[in-house]
Amino acid sequence: MTISVHSYHVSERAAERKHSFRVFISTSSFAEYDPEPLRLLHRHGIDYELNPYRRRLDSHELLEFIRDAEGLIAGTEPINREVLQQAKRLKVISRCGTGLDNVDLEAAKELNIVVTNTPTSHIDAVAELTLGAILALIRKIFYADRCIRQGEWHKPMGQLLKGSVVGIIGLGKVGRRLVEL
Repeated sequence: MTISVHSYHVSERAAERKHSFRVFISTSSFAEYDPEPLRLLHRHGIDYELNPYRRRLDSHELLEFIRDAEGLIAGTEPINREVLQQAKRLKVISRCGTGLDNVDLEAAKELNIVVTNTPTSHIDAVAELTLGAILALIRKIFYADRCIRQGEWHKPMGQLLKGSVVGIIGLGKVGRRLVEL
């Protein structure tokens, strides 16, 4: 039996040995609103350390945290050849999000480091933010906010979404989710 943690498989035997696999989590907001990902790591015997700076790390800072780590749950920080070569125990990088342009994939492959991503993790958040922006624009919320902050009140007349035709350019995963909302 294997367990999957961000598409990287850890044997059940390794998971039974408490804290046998060390992971650094560089993303600044990982599990901030939902602690379940951290509980999942703990249940599977994976020892983790969170980014103490709660901001994007530079490559030198990242190296200090992953030098002895077997896994990295990564954000957008630069993960270049130099970093990968010095992270001697690193076996897997799981990039939170779609893009992998911050990871030197060629170096990772040469060093036998598995690189994965989470290509669908952002879909709901981006679709909801897009819907929020649409509502803010048609209801003139940004304009009203700016006026109020300047000490003025103009009663802006926005439009209702009901009865409007909204065009969505691009019906990829995020666009389709926006339509569902």
